[in-house]
Amino acid sequence: MTRPVPIQVYVSPELADRVRKVAERHDMTVSAWLRSLLSRACDEQELALQHDTSITRILRMMVFARVGIDGLLAGHADPTLRDRIYKVYRRQCAAIGLTSTATEGGRDEA
Repeated sequence: MTRPVPIQVYVSPELADRVRKVAERHDMTVSAWLRSLLSRACDEQELALQHDTSITRILRMMVFARVGIDGLLAGHADPTLRDRIYKVYRRQCAAIGLTSTATEGGRDEA
């Protein structure tokens, strides 16, 4: 087993007291409790970065799908189909309490 590396941090007396009490409630030493917090914080940071990457990929796919569907609707033989689809979209968004702005997949005009 490798030897632990000390990390020093300065906190106010009030925070130090709170940390000691919380560690005690968890039946842990202050060092063990702080190690668990630091480890969890690092894990959560890595998970947040993974989520950001996943969300960006999903957004890119959604934009591609939106542009593709809008293009297909615009080129459809029935010139009214695109407007009818957007009207249904706005109604369904309103029914569930969402706005249907142009930036979120709708169109500005009513």
